[in-house]
Amino acid sequence: MDKRACAYSFLYESSSLCDYEIATDELASQTGLAMHYVKHSDLSKLVELIYHANGSMRAKVAITDEDIRYLSRLYDEYVEMVGDLKYFVIPEGCLGACHLHCLRSKTKSIIRLIHKIDQEPNREKRQILHDFFNMLSNIFFYMALVENKNEQINEIKFVSKSYDC
Repeated sequence: MDKRACAYSFLYESSSLCDYEIATDELASQTGLAMHYVKHSDLSKLVELIYHANGSMRAKVAITDEDIRYLSRLYDEYVEMVGDLKYFVIPEGCLGACHLHCLRSKTKSIIRLIHKIDQEPNREKRQILHDFFNMLSNIFFYMALVENKNEQINEIKFVSKSYDC
């Protein structure tokens, strides 16, 4: 196949691995975009980690326990800045916060893809990737809250009509 006519060599396989890799590539790209609107220097490191996670489903797991500890520290730092929220908020606010909410949502779709891949025959569950992306989603959420706080934008609590909360 002519490499000029091949965007990605795994595009036509039947496994969900390709979907995962495309989704993580998109998340890394969108995180890079968010760096222009968000005042958190941690995003550059997160882009790198997302790319390490990209190949970690198909090949050698490149996410380490040290990476999880890094995310854990990062999570704690952002929670300390705004407090531990016990309710949902409307995903809006300043431009940076909106980008971060989109990243949070995209990250959850990757978690679903990981779960789907785990159900495929002869697949080894890679718990560290579940942990990585769950923590990353929560970090993006708290980064959004910090971004709004820094811009002096109050969060709007979401009260569900579907659930008794």
